[in-house]
Amino acid sequence: MSTISDPAASAHRVLPETRPRMVKADLRKAETDRWRCAVGLAVERVVSLCGWSLKEFAAAVGRDERQVARWITGRERPQFDALFAVEQLRQPTIQALAELAGDGVEIETVVRLRPLRRIA
Repeated sequence: MSTISDPAASAHRVLPETRPRMVKADLRKAETDRWRCAVGLAVERVVSLCGWSLKEFAAAVGRDERQVARWITGRERPQFDALFAVEQLRQPTIQALAELAGDGVEIETVVRLRPLRRIA
């Protein structure tokens, strides 16, 4: 009895069996996303402390409103060098970031007035 070999069947490679493996979860990513959102809220706090609109804030830092919105939502990392380049944003930025630290950080505002000179 003779058999005819099928040329198409012999052209297919036989792959070895694979064993199922456990999938590893990247828990650091979830933590990073949580902090990125928190930093975004800090940027939103800077905008609010300045009393500016998003459009005014974006113009001051030289960025597009949509990019600043991505900073606030946590979809993109804020560019703090752009914030610190604007003198009016330095103190509000430091305050907003200090608020992120939570317990152990106290923010104190001090107003000092010099005595008035009497006009004779």
